[in-house]
Amino acid sequence: MRPPRPRHGTSVLHVPAAPAAAALLLALVTSGAMPWSPPVEAASPRYPSFTRPLIIPKVRSGSAVTLRAKLADVQILPGRKTRMWTYDGTFPGPTIRQRTGRTTTVTLVNDLPAAAGSLTLHNHGNHSASASDGQPDAYLAEPGGGSTAYTYTGTEDGGNERGAFQWYHDHRMDVTGRNVWMGLAGMYIIDDPADPQTLPKGAFDVPLMVVDRSFDAGNQLRYAFDRDGVTGDVTLVNGVPQPYLAVADRRYRLRILNASNARSYTFALSDGMSFLQIGTDSGLLPAPVRRTRITLAPAERAEVVVDFAGKLGKRVVLRDLAADGPQRSVLQFRVTRHVRDDSSVPATLRPLPVLDDAPAAERTFSFGQARLTGRWTINDRGFDPMRVDASPRLGTTELWTFVNDSGAPHVVHVHGTDQLLVSRDGRPPAPYEAMKESWPLGIGETITVKLKLTDNLGTFMLHCHILEHEDAAMMAQYEVVP
Repeated sequence: MRPPRPRHGTSVLHVPAAPAAAALLLALVTSGAMPWSPPVEAASPRYPSFTRPLIIPKVRSGSAVTLRAKLADVQILPGRKTRMWTYDGTFPGPTIRQRTGRTTTVTLVNDLPAAAGSLTLHNHGNHSASASDGQPDAYLAEPGGGSTAYTYTGTEDGGNERGAFQWYHDHRMDVTGRNVWMGLAGMYIIDDPADPQTLPKGAFDVPLMVVDRSFDAGNQLRYAFDRDGVTGDVTLVNGVPQPYLAVADRRYRLRILNASNARSYTFALSDGMSFLQIGTDSGLLPAPVRRTRITLAPAERAEVVVDFAGKLGKRVVLRDLAADGPQRSVLQFRVTRHVRDDSSVPATLRPLPVLDDAPAAERTFSFGQARLTGRWTINDRGFDPMRVDASPRLGTTELWTFVNDSGAPHVVHVHGTDQLLVSRDGRPPAPYEAMKESWPLGIGETITVKLKLTDNLGTFMLHCHILEHEDAAMMAQYEVVP
Protein backbone atom coordinates (compact mmCIF):
# COMPACT_ATOMS: atom_id res chain seq x y z
CA MET A 1 0.00 0.00 0.00
CA ARG A 2 1.07 3.55 -0.68
CA PRO A 3 2.10 5.42 2.49
CA PRO A 4 0.21 8.60 3.36
CA ARG A 5 1.42 11.40 1.16
CA PRO A 6 3.47 13.87 3.21
CA ARG A 7 2.39 17.48 3.40
CA HIS A 8 4.16 19.66 0.85
CA GLY A 9 5.31 23.12 1.80
CA THR A 10 6.99 26.02 0.10
CA SER A 11 10.34 24.23 0.22
CA VAL A 12 9.40 22.08 -2.78
CA LEU A 13 10.15 23.48 -6.23
CA HIS A 14 7.35 22.64 -8.66
CA VAL A 15 9.05 23.41 -11.95
CA PRO A 16 6.01 24.44 -14.04
CA ALA A 17 5.10 27.13 -11.49
CA ALA A 18 7.51 29.89 -12.40
CA PRO A 19 6.65 32.26 -9.50
CA ALA A 20 7.15 29.49 -6.93
CA ALA A 21 10.46 28.51 -8.52
CA ALA A 22 11.66 32.10 -8.50
CA ALA A 23 10.68 32.52 -4.85
CA LEU A 24 12.54 29.37 -3.85
CA LEU A 25 15.67 30.35 -5.74
CA LEU A 26 15.59 33.76 -4.08
CA ALA A 27 15.30 32.10 -0.66
CA LEU A 28 18.21 29.78 -1.41
CA VAL A 29 20.45 32.60 -2.58
CA THR A 30 19.68 34.95 0.28
CA SER A 31 20.19 32.18 2.83
CA GLY A 32 23.62 31.41 1.40
CA ALA A 33 22.55 27.83 0.71
CA MET A 34 22.93 28.06 -3.05
CA PRO A 35 25.19 30.55 -4.81
CA TRP A 36 23.43 31.72 -7.93
CA SER A 37 24.20 33.55 -11.12
CA PRO A 38 22.32 33.54 -14.41
CA PRO A 39 23.92 31.28 -17.01
CA VAL A 40 24.79 34.24 -19.25
CA GLU A 41 26.92 36.07 -16.69
CA ALA A 42 30.36 34.53 -16.89
CA ALA A 43 32.17 31.66 -18.48
CA SER A 44 33.80 29.02 -16.30
CA PRO A 45 37.29 30.06 -15.18
CA ARG A 46 40.24 28.49 -16.94
CA TYR A 47 42.38 25.91 -15.17
CA PRO A 48 45.45 23.89 -16.22
CA SER A 49 44.84 20.28 -17.25
CA PHE A 50 46.32 17.31 -15.37
CA THR A 51 47.82 19.31 -12.50
CA ARG A 52 45.79 17.83 -9.64
CA PRO A 53 45.72 14.17 -8.64
CA LEU A 54 42.53 12.15 -8.79
CA ILE A 55 40.78 11.97 -5.42
CA ILE A 56 39.46 8.57 -4.35
CA PRO A 57 36.44 9.09 -2.04
CA LYS A 58 36.64 7.64 1.46
CA VAL A 59 35.01 4.22 1.87
CA ARG A 60 32.31 3.41 4.44
CA SER A 61 31.72 -0.31 4.91
CA GLY A 62 30.01 -0.82 8.25
CA SER A 63 26.55 -2.30 8.72
CA ALA A 64 25.27 1.10 9.90
CA VAL A 65 26.18 4.17 7.86
CA THR A 66 25.06 7.74 8.52
CA LEU A 67 25.12 10.26 5.67
CA ARG A 68 24.76 13.87 6.72
CA ALA A 69 23.54 16.27 4.02
CA LYS A 70 25.18 19.60 4.75
CA LEU A 71 26.71 22.72 3.25
CA ALA A 72 30.44 22.54 2.58
CA ASP A 73 33.02 24.61 0.75
CA VAL A 74 34.75 22.20 -1.64
CA GLN A 75 37.96 22.83 -3.59
CA ILE A 76 36.85 22.16 -7.17
CA LEU A 77 38.58 24.85 -9.26
CA PRO A 78 41.73 26.80 -8.43
CA GLY A 79 41.14 29.73 -6.11
CA ARG A 80 37.92 30.23 -4.25
CA LYS A 81 36.17 27.09 -2.98
CA THR A 82 32.73 26.12 -4.28
CA ARG A 83 29.81 26.01 -1.85
CA MET A 84 28.00 22.72 -2.38
CA TRP A 85 25.29 20.54 -0.89
CA THR A 86 27.21 17.46 0.15
CA TYR A 87 27.06 14.14 1.91
CA ASP A 88 29.47 14.39 4.85
CA GLY A 89 31.18 17.50 3.47
CA THR A 90 32.72 16.02 0.31
CA PHE A 91 31.87 15.72 -3.37
CA PRO A 92 31.32 12.99 -4.28
CA GLY A 93 30.03 11.67 -0.98
CA PRO A 94 31.80 8.71 0.64
CA THR A 95 31.71 5.45 -1.29
CA ILE A 96 29.60 2.88 0.54
CA ARG A 97 31.02 -0.60 0.03
CA GLN A 98 29.47 -3.76 1.39
CA ARG A 99 29.60 -7.47 0.78
CA THR A 100 26.45 -8.94 -0.69
CA GLY A 101 24.13 -10.77 1.70
CA ARG A 102 24.89 -8.40 4.57
CA THR A 103 22.24 -5.98 5.76
CA THR A 104 23.26 -2.34 5.67
CA THR A 105 21.26 0.49 7.24
CA VAL A 106 21.93 3.93 5.78
CA THR A 107 20.53 6.86 7.78
CA LEU A 108 20.16 10.17 5.97
CA VAL A 109 20.29 13.28 8.17
CA ASN A 110 19.23 16.56 6.57
CA ASP A 111 21.32 19.43 7.95
CA LEU A 112 20.87 21.63 4.89
CA PRO A 113 19.20 25.04 5.27
CA ALA A 114 15.41 25.01 5.44
CA ALA A 115 15.11 26.58 2.00
CA ALA A 116 16.64 23.45 0.43
CA GLY A 117 13.58 21.47 1.50
CA SER A 118 13.16 17.82 2.38
CA LEU A 119 15.41 15.11 0.94
CA THR A 120 15.25 11.47 0.03
CA LEU A 121 17.95 8.94 -0.93
CA HIS A 122 17.85 6.48 -3.82
CA ASN A 123 20.33 3.60 -3.94
CA HIS A 124 20.40 3.46 -7.72
CA GLY A 125 20.44 -0.13 -8.98
CA ASN A 126 19.75 -1.75 -5.63
CA HIS A 127 17.05 -4.35 -4.99
CA SER A 128 15.30 -2.47 -2.19
CA ALA A 129 12.00 -2.62 -0.37
CA SER A 130 9.59 0.12 -1.40
CA ALA A 131 10.09 2.10 1.81
CA SER A 132 13.89 2.02 1.30
CA ASP A 133 13.91 2.76 -2.41
CA GLY A 134 14.08 6.57 -2.23
CA GLN A 135 10.48 7.52 -2.89
CA PRO A 136 10.23 11.01 -4.40
CA ASP A 137 7.49 12.21 -2.05
CA ALA A 138 7.45 9.87 0.96
CA TYR A 139 9.77 8.75 3.79
CA LEU A 140 11.53 12.11 3.66
CA ALA A 141 14.28 13.67 5.76
CA GLU A 142 13.05 17.13 6.70
CA PRO A 143 15.46 20.07 7.06
CA GLY A 144 16.70 21.06 10.48
CA GLY A 145 18.20 17.69 11.33
CA GLY A 146 15.34 15.42 10.26
CA SER A 147 16.36 11.90 9.32
CA THR A 148 15.13 8.76 7.64
CA ALA A 149 16.68 5.28 7.52
CA TYR A 150 17.02 2.90 4.56
CA THR A 151 17.65 -0.81 4.97
CA TYR A 152 19.42 -2.78 2.23
CA THR A 153 19.39 -6.53 2.85
CA GLY A 154 21.84 -7.53 0.13
CA THR A 155 19.53 -10.38 -0.89
CA GLU A 156 17.26 -11.06 -3.85
CA ASP A 157 14.93 -13.90 -4.85
CA GLY A 158 16.17 -16.31 -2.21
CA GLY A 159 19.90 -15.66 -2.65
CA ASN A 160 22.48 -12.94 -2.42
CA GLU A 161 22.03 -9.84 -4.54
CA ARG A 162 24.32 -9.82 -7.54
CA GLY A 163 27.53 -7.84 -7.08
CA ALA A 164 27.37 -4.50 -8.89
CA PHE A 165 28.67 -0.95 -9.14
CA GLN A 166 25.77 1.23 -7.99
CA TRP A 167 25.44 4.80 -6.79
CA TYR A 168 23.23 6.86 -4.52
CA HIS A 169 21.69 10.27 -4.99
CA ASP A 170 18.84 12.50 -3.96
CA HIS A 171 15.51 11.66 -5.60
CA ARG A 172 13.18 14.42 -4.38
CA MET A 173 10.19 15.07 -6.59
CA ASP A 174 10.55 18.11 -8.91
CA VAL A 175 14.08 19.02 -7.76
CA THR A 176 16.24 15.92 -8.32
CA GLY A 177 18.24 17.72 -11.02
CA ARG A 178 18.97 20.71 -8.81
CA ASN A 179 19.87 18.62 -5.78
CA VAL A 180 22.23 16.28 -7.65
CA TRP A 181 23.83 19.24 -9.47
CA MET A 182 24.51 20.87 -6.10
CA GLY A 183 26.43 17.77 -4.97
CA LEU A 184 24.10 15.14 -3.49
CA ALA A 185 25.60 12.01 -5.07
CA GLY A 186 28.03 9.22 -4.17
CA MET A 187 29.05 5.71 -5.23
CA TYR A 188 27.93 2.34 -3.81
CA ILE A 189 29.70 -0.96 -4.48
CA ILE A 190 28.38 -4.45 -3.71
CA ASP A 191 31.21 -6.99 -3.56
CA ASP A 192 30.28 -10.55 -4.42
CA PRO A 193 32.40 -13.63 -3.61
CA ALA A 194 30.63 -15.42 -6.47
CA ASP A 195 32.45 -13.11 -8.92
CA PRO A 196 35.92 -14.18 -10.15
CA GLN A 197 38.45 -13.21 -7.51
CA THR A 198 41.37 -12.81 -9.92
CA LEU A 199 40.17 -9.43 -11.20
CA PRO A 200 42.22 -6.40 -10.13
CA LYS A 201 41.42 -5.43 -6.55
CA GLY A 202 42.45 -3.11 -3.76
CA ALA A 203 44.38 -0.07 -4.99
CA PHE A 204 43.99 -1.38 -8.54
CA ASP A 205 40.16 -1.17 -8.41
CA VAL A 206 39.31 2.49 -9.05
CA PRO A 207 35.78 4.03 -9.05
CA LEU A 208 35.32 7.07 -11.31
CA MET A 209 32.31 9.38 -11.08
CA VAL A 210 32.20 11.62 -14.15
CA VAL A 211 29.97 14.72 -14.16
CA ASP A 212 29.75 18.08 -15.86
CA ARG A 213 29.12 21.38 -14.08
CA SER A 214 29.12 25.11 -14.84
CA PHE A 215 30.65 27.76 -12.60
CA ASP A 216 30.50 31.54 -12.44
CA ALA A 217 33.51 33.84 -12.21
CA GLY A 218 33.60 33.29 -8.44
CA ASN A 219 33.81 29.48 -8.81
CA GLN A 220 30.20 29.00 -7.64
CA LEU A 221 27.85 26.53 -9.29
CA ARG A 222 25.42 27.83 -11.89
CA TYR A 223 22.13 26.02 -12.39
CA ALA A 224 19.08 27.19 -14.33
CA PHE A 225 16.33 24.64 -14.86
CA ASP A 226 15.77 23.62 -18.47
CA ARG A 227 13.22 20.92 -19.17
CA ASP A 228 15.39 19.69 -22.06
CA GLY A 229 18.26 18.95 -19.65
CA VAL A 230 21.06 20.94 -18.03
CA THR A 231 24.67 20.51 -19.13
CA GLY A 232 27.88 22.16 -17.93
CA ASP A 233 31.18 23.18 -19.51
CA VAL A 234 33.58 21.68 -16.97
CA THR A 235 34.14 17.92 -16.70
CA LEU A 236 34.90 16.57 -13.23
CA VAL A 237 36.16 13.13 -12.23
CA ASN A 238 35.53 12.40 -8.55
CA GLY A 239 35.06 16.14 -8.13
CA VAL A 240 38.36 17.16 -9.79
CA PRO A 241 38.64 18.87 -13.21
CA GLN A 242 40.84 16.85 -15.58
CA PRO A 243 42.90 15.09 -12.89
CA TYR A 244 45.78 12.68 -13.28
CA LEU A 245 46.25 9.25 -11.70
CA ALA A 246 49.67 7.69 -11.20
CA VAL A 247 49.41 3.98 -12.08
CA ALA A 248 51.68 0.95 -12.33
CA ASP A 249 52.39 -1.02 -15.49
CA ARG A 250 49.70 -3.61 -14.83
CA ARG A 251 45.92 -4.21 -15.10
CA TYR A 252 43.45 -1.86 -13.44
CA ARG A 253 39.73 -2.29 -12.91
CA LEU A 254 38.01 1.02 -13.62
CA ARG A 255 34.39 1.47 -12.57
CA ILE A 256 33.06 4.36 -14.66
CA LEU A 257 29.82 6.11 -13.70
CA ASN A 258 28.15 8.86 -15.70
CA ALA A 259 26.45 10.84 -12.91
CA SER A 260 25.68 13.87 -15.08
CA ASN A 261 22.22 15.36 -15.23
CA ALA A 262 21.85 15.18 -19.01
CA ARG A 263 25.21 14.76 -20.78
CA SER A 264 26.34 11.54 -22.47
CA TYR A 265 30.01 10.65 -22.92
CA THR A 266 31.81 8.52 -25.48
CA PHE A 267 34.95 7.32 -23.73
CA ALA A 268 38.11 6.22 -25.52
CA LEU A 269 41.78 5.80 -24.60
CA SER A 270 44.73 7.44 -26.30
CA ASP A 271 47.87 5.59 -27.44
CA GLY A 272 45.81 3.06 -29.39
CA MET A 273 44.65 1.28 -26.23
CA SER A 274 41.32 -0.49 -25.78
CA PHE A 275 39.01 -1.33 -22.91
CA LEU A 276 38.14 -4.84 -21.85
CA GLN A 277 34.59 -4.35 -20.60
CA ILE A 278 33.68 -6.77 -17.84
CA GLY A 279 30.49 -5.28 -16.38
CA THR A 280 27.49 -2.98 -16.70
CA ASP A 281 25.01 -1.31 -14.32
CA SER A 282 23.95 -4.78 -13.18
CA GLY A 283 27.26 -6.45 -12.48
CA LEU A 284 29.58 -8.68 -14.45
CA LEU A 285 28.95 -9.77 -18.01
CA PRO A 286 28.98 -13.44 -19.03
CA ALA A 287 32.29 -12.81 -20.84
CA PRO A 288 34.60 -9.81 -21.33
CA VAL A 289 34.10 -7.67 -24.44
CA ARG A 290 36.96 -5.72 -26.04
CA ARG A 291 35.92 -2.22 -27.09
CA THR A 292 37.70 0.89 -28.39
CA ARG A 293 34.95 3.30 -27.31
CA ILE A 294 32.14 3.16 -24.76
CA THR A 295 29.17 5.54 -24.71
CA LEU A 296 27.51 6.11 -21.35
CA ALA A 297 24.26 8.03 -20.98
CA PRO A 298 23.31 9.57 -17.62
CA ALA A 299 23.17 6.95 -14.82
CA GLU A 300 24.87 4.24 -16.90
CA ARG A 301 27.96 2.45 -15.61
CA ALA A 302 30.66 0.40 -17.28
CA GLU A 303 33.28 -1.72 -15.55
CA VAL A 304 36.43 -2.11 -17.62
CA VAL A 305 39.92 -3.52 -17.26
CA VAL A 306 42.75 -1.47 -18.74
CA ASP A 307 46.21 -3.02 -19.01
CA PHE A 308 49.11 -0.57 -18.75
CA ALA A 309 51.77 -3.29 -19.21
CA GLY A 310 54.52 -2.07 -21.51
CA LYS A 311 53.57 1.58 -20.94
CA LEU A 312 56.10 2.44 -18.22
CA GLY A 313 57.04 6.11 -18.47
CA LYS A 314 54.14 6.91 -20.79
CA ARG A 315 50.95 8.87 -20.33
CA VAL A 316 47.52 7.66 -21.47
CA VAL A 317 44.47 9.91 -21.60
CA LEU A 318 40.83 8.95 -21.10
CA ARG A 319 38.98 11.05 -23.66
CA ASP A 320 35.39 12.01 -24.39
CA LEU A 321 34.96 11.77 -28.14
CA ALA A 322 31.56 13.48 -27.87
CA ALA A 323 33.18 16.68 -26.58
CA ASP A 324 35.04 19.42 -28.43
CA GLY A 325 38.02 21.47 -27.35
CA PRO A 326 39.70 21.23 -23.96
CA GLN A 327 36.89 19.17 -22.42
CA ARG A 328 37.70 16.23 -24.68
CA SER A 329 40.43 15.19 -22.19
CA VAL A 330 38.87 13.69 -19.06
CA LEU A 331 41.59 11.93 -17.05
CA GLN A 332 45.31 11.30 -17.52
CA PHE A 333 47.01 8.07 -16.44
CA ARG A 334 50.72 8.39 -15.66
CA VAL A 335 52.48 5.04 -15.74
CA THR A 336 55.16 5.72 -13.16
CA ARG A 337 56.25 2.39 -11.63
CA HIS A 338 56.78 -1.27 -12.32
CA VAL A 339 55.05 -3.94 -10.25
CA ARG A 340 54.28 -7.63 -10.62
CA ASP A 341 50.72 -8.21 -11.80
CA ASP A 342 48.99 -11.19 -10.21
CA SER A 343 45.54 -10.38 -11.66
CA SER A 344 43.81 -11.97 -14.63
CA VAL A 345 40.55 -11.66 -16.54
CA PRO A 346 38.86 -15.04 -17.03
CA ALA A 347 37.26 -15.85 -20.36
CA THR A 348 34.04 -16.59 -18.45
CA LEU A 349 32.88 -14.08 -15.85
CA ARG A 350 29.32 -14.54 -14.54
CA PRO A 351 26.29 -16.17 -16.18
CA LEU A 352 23.13 -14.14 -16.53
CA PRO A 353 20.03 -15.03 -14.51
CA VAL A 354 17.67 -17.41 -16.30
CA LEU A 355 14.14 -16.06 -16.81
CA ASP A 356 12.65 -18.74 -19.03
CA ASP A 357 9.14 -18.86 -17.55
CA ALA A 358 6.39 -17.51 -19.78
CA PRO A 359 5.73 -13.79 -19.28
CA ALA A 360 2.67 -13.16 -17.15
CA ALA A 361 2.08 -9.82 -18.88
CA GLU A 362 3.45 -7.56 -21.59
CA ARG A 363 3.42 -3.79 -21.14
CA THR A 364 4.40 -0.85 -23.32
CA PHE A 365 5.64 2.51 -22.02
CA SER A 366 5.82 5.31 -24.55
CA PHE A 367 8.17 8.19 -23.73
CA GLY A 368 6.73 11.31 -25.36
CA GLN A 369 6.03 15.00 -25.08
CA ALA A 370 2.73 16.87 -24.91
CA ARG A 371 2.26 18.98 -28.04
CA LEU A 372 0.59 21.95 -26.41
CA THR A 373 2.57 22.28 -23.18
CA GLY A 374 5.87 20.60 -24.06
CA ARG A 375 5.59 18.56 -20.87
CA TRP A 376 7.37 15.22 -20.89
CA THR A 377 5.07 12.21 -20.58
CA ILE A 378 4.98 8.44 -20.25
CA ASN A 379 1.99 6.93 -22.04
CA ASP A 380 0.71 10.49 -22.60
CA ARG A 381 0.58 11.26 -18.88
CA GLY A 382 2.73 13.32 -16.57
CA PHE A 383 3.66 11.95 -13.17
CA ASP A 384 1.08 11.90 -10.39
CA PRO A 385 2.30 10.39 -7.10
CA MET A 386 -1.24 9.33 -6.26
CA ARG A 387 -1.66 7.31 -9.48
CA VAL A 388 -0.42 3.77 -10.12
CA ASP A 389 0.39 3.13 -13.78
CA ALA A 390 0.95 -0.65 -13.67
CA SER A 391 0.31 -3.43 -11.13
CA PRO A 392 2.55 -6.45 -11.81
CA ARG A 393 2.20 -9.48 -9.55
CA LEU A 394 4.93 -10.53 -7.15
CA GLY A 395 7.07 -13.42 -8.36
CA THR A 396 6.06 -13.11 -12.00
CA THR A 397 8.11 -12.42 -15.11
CA GLU A 398 6.99 -9.69 -17.51
CA LEU A 399 8.02 -8.17 -20.83
CA TRP A 400 8.22 -4.37 -20.89
CA THR A 401 8.67 -2.42 -24.09
CA PHE A 402 9.94 1.17 -24.07
CA VAL A 403 9.21 3.35 -27.10
CA ASN A 404 10.67 6.80 -27.76
CA ASP A 405 7.93 8.81 -29.46
CA SER A 406 9.49 12.19 -28.67
CA GLY A 407 12.06 14.29 -30.48
CA ALA A 408 14.75 13.84 -27.83
CA PRO A 409 16.80 10.96 -26.39
CA HIS A 410 15.89 9.50 -23.01
CA VAL A 411 17.36 7.12 -20.44
CA VAL A 412 14.90 4.59 -19.03
CA HIS A 413 15.55 3.64 -15.41
CA VAL A 414 13.40 1.01 -13.68
CA HIS A 415 13.67 0.81 -9.90
CA GLY A 416 13.60 -2.42 -7.97
CA THR A 417 15.12 -5.03 -10.24
CA ASP A 418 17.61 -5.60 -13.06
CA GLN A 419 16.36 -6.33 -16.55
CA LEU A 420 17.49 -8.61 -19.37
CA LEU A 421 17.47 -7.02 -22.81
CA VAL A 422 15.37 -8.96 -25.30
CA SER A 423 15.80 -6.69 -28.31
CA ARG A 424 16.72 -3.18 -29.43
CA ASP A 425 14.77 -2.13 -32.54
CA GLY A 426 14.13 -5.81 -33.19
CA ARG A 427 17.81 -6.76 -33.02
CA PRO A 428 19.26 -9.10 -30.40
CA PRO A 429 21.21 -7.41 -27.58
CA ALA A 430 24.83 -6.46 -27.99
CA PRO A 431 27.00 -8.53 -25.62
CA TYR A 432 27.86 -5.46 -23.53
CA GLU A 433 24.24 -4.60 -22.70
CA ALA A 434 22.69 -7.98 -22.01
CA MET A 435 21.52 -6.98 -18.51
CA LYS A 436 21.16 -3.48 -17.07
CA GLU A 437 18.71 -1.16 -15.29
CA SER A 438 19.37 2.17 -17.07
CA TRP A 439 18.75 2.04 -20.80
CA PRO A 440 19.59 4.73 -23.38
CA LEU A 441 16.60 5.19 -25.66
CA GLY A 442 17.42 7.11 -28.82
CA ILE A 443 14.94 9.09 -30.87
CA GLY A 444 12.54 6.63 -32.51
CA GLU A 445 14.07 3.61 -30.78
CA THR A 446 12.18 0.70 -29.22
CA ILE A 447 13.64 -1.72 -26.68
CA THR A 448 12.07 -4.71 -24.97
CA VAL A 449 13.30 -6.07 -21.63
CA LYS A 450 12.40 -9.03 -19.46
CA LEU A 451 12.19 -8.65 -15.69
CA LYS A 452 11.12 -10.63 -12.64
CA LEU A 453 9.70 -8.87 -9.59
CA THR A 454 10.58 -10.67 -6.37
CA ASP A 455 10.55 -10.18 -2.60
CA ASN A 456 9.08 -6.70 -2.32
CA LEU A 457 5.51 -5.47 -2.52
CA GLY A 458 4.70 -1.78 -2.88
CA THR A 459 5.36 1.10 -5.24
CA PHE A 460 8.44 1.69 -7.37
CA MET A 461 9.44 4.24 -9.97
CA LEU A 462 9.98 4.10 -13.72
CA HIS A 463 11.36 7.29 -15.25
CA CYS A 464 13.77 9.04 -17.56
CA HIS A 465 17.16 9.58 -15.94
CA ILE A 466 17.85 12.80 -17.76
CA LEU A 467 17.12 14.51 -14.48
CA GLU A 468 15.32 17.56 -15.82
CA HIS A 469 13.04 15.28 -17.87
CA GLU A 470 12.25 13.45 -14.64
CA ASP A 471 11.63 16.73 -12.81
CA ALA A 472 9.32 17.82 -15.63
CA ALA A 473 7.02 14.84 -14.98
CA MET A 474 8.58 12.06 -17.11
CA MET A 475 7.95 9.49 -14.38
CA ALA A 476 5.52 6.66 -13.85
CA GLN A 477 4.82 4.46 -10.87
CA TYR A 478 4.22 0.73 -10.68
CA GLU A 479 2.95 -1.22 -7.69
CA VAL A 480 3.94 -4.82 -7.06
CA VAL A 481 0.86 -6.59 -5.74
CA PRO A 482 0.37 -10.07 -4.17
